[in-house]
Amino acid sequence: MENLKESKGVKIIEVAYAAGTNMPRHIATCDAYLVAEEGNALLVYAGERREVHKGNFAMIPANEEHLLKVVEDFKGFIVLQEGASIRFADEAHQID
Repeated sequence: MENLKESKGVKIIEVAYAAGTNMPRHIATCDAYLVAEEGNALLVYAGERREVHKGNFAMIPANEEHLLKVVEDFKGFIVLQEGASIRFADEAHQID
């Protein structure tokens, strides 16, 4: 994960994961938008699974624990409010 831009109230983070891997359980400190550029993944939160694939997006409410299961090599972007962060259960992976 790489911060691409943070300005004018918005932070954009690029994400890329190989098929068969997961983005571990985490929360965002604000509402987050996951925009899929390539591939296919399952977003799991609040007891539901939602497919996220090339050309679509999902909104995840602030402080809602979730994870991303990658079905097909996945590349996308997370859009947050400026100053927000992503907090993983494993503190070694925090993104501010």
